[in-house]
Amino acid sequence: MQVIRWFSVVAATVAAPLACAQGSPPPQASAPAPLGGQGLRLSPSLQERPARDPDSLPVFLEGDSLKGEGQENYRLDGNAQVRRADVILKADSIEYHQVENDLEAQGNVRLLREGNLITGPRLKLNLGSGVGEVEQPHFRFVQTGSSGTADRLELLGQNRLRALGVRYSGCTCEQPDWWVKATQLDLDYNAGEATGRNGVLYFKGVPILASPLISFPLNDARKSGFLSPTFGITSKTGPEFMLPYYFNIAPNRDATLTPKYMARRGLQLGGEFRYLEPRFSGETRLTYLPDDAVYKDDRYLFSSQHRQQLTDTLGFNWNYSRASDDAYFRDLSALGTGLSTTATLEQSFALTWHSGYWDAYARSIRYQTLQDPLAPIVPPYDRSPQFHLTGARYDWGGFDVRFEADATRFVSPDSTQVSGTRLYAYPSVSYPIVRPGGFFIPKIGIHSTHYDIQSFQGNPSTDPSRTLPIMSVDTGLIFERDSNLLGQAVKQTLEPRLFYLRVPYRDQSQLPVFDTALADFNFAQIFSENLFAGSDRIAEANQLTAALTSRWLDPKTGVERARITGAQRLYFSDQRVTLPGMEPSSDGRSDFLVSVYGALTSTLSGETTVQYNPKISRISRSTVGARWNPARLSTISLAYRYKREAYEVPGQEQVDIAFQWPIAPRWFAIGRFDYSLLENRIAESVAGFEYSGGCCYAVRVVAQRYAVARNNATTAMFVQLELTGFGGIGASPLMTLRRSIPGYESINPPPPPGSVFQRYE
Repeated sequence: MQVIRWFSVVAATVAAPLACAQGSPPPQASAPAPLGGQGLRLSPSLQERPARDPDSLPVFLEGDSLKGEGQENYRLDGNAQVRRADVILKADSIEYHQVENDLEAQGNVRLLREGNLITGPRLKLNLGSGVGEVEQPHFRFVQTGSSGTADRLELLGQNRLRALGVRYSGCTCEQPDWWVKATQLDLDYNAGEATGRNGVLYFKGVPILASPLISFPLNDARKSGFLSPTFGITSKTGPEFMLPYYFNIAPNRDATLTPKYMARRGLQLGGEFRYLEPRFSGETRLTYLPDDAVYKDDRYLFSSQHRQQLTDTLGFNWNYSRASDDAYFRDLSALGTGLSTTATLEQSFALTWHSGYWDAYARSIRYQTLQDPLAPIVPPYDRSPQFHLTGARYDWGGFDVRFEADATRFVSPDSTQVSGTRLYAYPSVSYPIVRPGGFFIPKIGIHSTHYDIQSFQGNPSTDPSRTLPIMSVDTGLIFERDSNLLGQAVKQTLEPRLFYLRVPYRDQSQLPVFDTALADFNFAQIFSENLFAGSDRIAEANQLTAALTSRWLDPKTGVERARITGAQRLYFSDQRVTLPGMEPSSDGRSDFLVSVYGALTSTLSGETTVQYNPKISRISRSTVGARWNPARLSTISLAYRYKREAYEVPGQEQVDIAFQWPIAPRWFAIGRFDYSLLENRIAESVAGFEYSGGCCYAVRVVAQRYAVARNNATTAMFVQLELTGFGGIGASPLMTLRRSIPGYESINPPPPPGSVFQRYE
C-alpha cells in the first residue's frame, strides 16, 4: 500500500526560524516575509545548526511501503529512507525500533553523517549513541577526503570508527595510488589521529613501509609519534637518514627528538623544545655529534630563544647560540636550511620597556665569529652593556618631535682593536605640511656624541666628543592626469621632489669606528641624513637631492603598471669626513640613479636600476630583472647584477636564471643557476624535476650545489615522495625551492577542507 511520503514519528518543537543560528542577530526589516505564517524565513545559505540533544530531534521516515507495530516498531520497504537533522540513511529496507532508537538496514545501504558517506549491504545503528556496525563497507570522509574499504566497520560514536580488515587511503582520488592495509584501524576525528595494527603502506601496489603499530594524523592537530623519515645525501656528510619523534606534551608545549645518521660523520642526536604561554614563549635546540669521524672531535650546536612580558610595560628576552667550532655550519648544516654561510652567532640578553611615547631597552650582546681561514672577517664588537631610549610624539600641535639616546660599551674580541664607551643623544623636531598635491617638511636636530676610549697599545686614554646641528627640508609635488599605456586607460602622475640637507663640518678623524660603515647608495639612502650607517661618523653636508618620478596607475584598482624614477645629489661643498683608509671626495655631484619598472601584462613584469657615474662616464652598478608567469606552475625569472669595486666592497657581475616549467604532461623542470662572470664559476645551482601523480602523490628529485666558504662548496641531493593525506618520505626540497625560485608553487597543493554539506542528499 502506498503511504504518505514523509511521516514524522517523534514530536518536537521546530518553530524556530531556520536562518537564525545560535547567537546570530534577528532578521532585519528587509528580510523576506514569513512563509505560510509559521515564522519560517528563507536562509541565504546552508548553515550548521547549533548542537542539540539527538534525542530531541525529529525523525522522518519515507518509503514505498510502511508497516508498523503499534507506535514502537516500523518497517520501510522500497526506496526506504530515515532522516534526522544530522543523519540520512537510505536502503532497500529499513527497520526502525523507536523505543531503543535502533535502525537495521539491508540492501544498498547509504549512511550520510556530517558529510561522511558509508555504503554497504547491511547496517545496524543506534541513533541516540551513534554506535553501530556496517558489513563490507565502502567509506569516504569529508574531514580529510580519505576513503577505503573494510571487512567490517564499527561505529563507536560521534566521529569515532574502527575498521577491521581495512584498506585506507587519505588520497581524494577515486582510484588512489597509495593506501594502508591493516588488520585494525581506529579513526578518531575528535582527537585527529588514526592508529592501527599490522599496517603496510602500499604505493602503486608495492609495499614500501610496514610496522606492527602505525599512527598518522587525520588533520592538522598535533600528536605524538614518529614523523616521516628523511633521507638525502651531501658531499660533506655522505648519505644521511633522520627519523624524528614528536612529543605532543601539552597544547602549548611540544618537543622533537631527531636521531640523524651520517655515513661519513657518524650518529648525531638533535632535540628541540618549544613552549607558549600567555606572557612568555620560546624554543631551545641542541644537536650533538660525538667523535666526528672526519673532524676527529665532538661537535655541537646549541641555541635558545626566549621572549617574556613581565608586566604590561616591561619585557625580557634572550637569544643565545653557540657552535663547537668555526666549520660547524659548513660541514653539518641541515639539508635545505641555507645556514651553511653563517658567520656570526648572537648571544644576547635584553630588558625592554614601553610606556606611551617612550621605548627603551638594556641589553648585552656578544658574538661568536665563525671564521673562514681563506676569507677571514673582522669580528664585530661586543656590546656589554647597551642602553637605548627613543621617544616620539607626532602631530603635537602640528609638530613631530623625536628623541633618541644611546650609551654603549664596546668591547673588542680582538686585542688589536680599540675598546671604549660611546654616548649620544639626538633630539629633533619637524613640522610636516602635507596636502593632497604635495608636502613640505622642515626639520632640525642636534646630534651630540661623547666617547670614553680605553688605552690602546700604550696610547693614553682619550675622551673625544662631537656636537652637530642637522637641518633639512624635504618637499615635493604630485601632479596627475588621465593617460593611456599600451592602449589602456591609466592615471599618470608626475612627482618632483627636493631634499636639502645642511650639516656643518667637524673633524672626526680621531673618533673610533665601532659600528659604522659606508651606507649603500640607493633610492632610500639618497634621501637620508648621513652617508654612513652607524653613529661614529656624521658626514658634513651642504647638498640638494633632486628626484623625479612618474607612475602609471590602473584607475580602477590603483595597481602600479609602470614607474620611472631618476635622482641625483648635488654637493655644494667637498666631502671631508671619511672612514679609515677612505679617500675624501671633491665631486660636485653624486652618481645618477635611474629605476624603471613595468608590468606590461598580468603575466610579464620587469625592473631595472642603474647607478651611473658621470665623472668617469661609466655605470657603477646595475640590476636588471624580469619575470614571466604565464600560468600556474610556469614561471621564469632572469636577473643580471653588476657592481664596480669600491671602498671595502668587492666587484660583482652575475647572471641569475630561475624557473619552474612544464616539460611534459605532469612533469616539471625546476632550477636556478647563479653564475659569476668575474670568477668564472657557478656561485649556486639548483636543478631537478617534479612529477605530479594527480591528486594522490608527487615526486621530487633535486640537486643543489652552493658555496660554503671561499674555494669550498657542498653538493646535496634531495629525493622526496609526497603522499597526499599522509606526508612526505625523503628529504623535502620545498624550503630550498621557495627560497631559490621566485614565484615557485607546489605542484600538489593540499586539498581544500570539505564541508558537511558536500554530499548532502
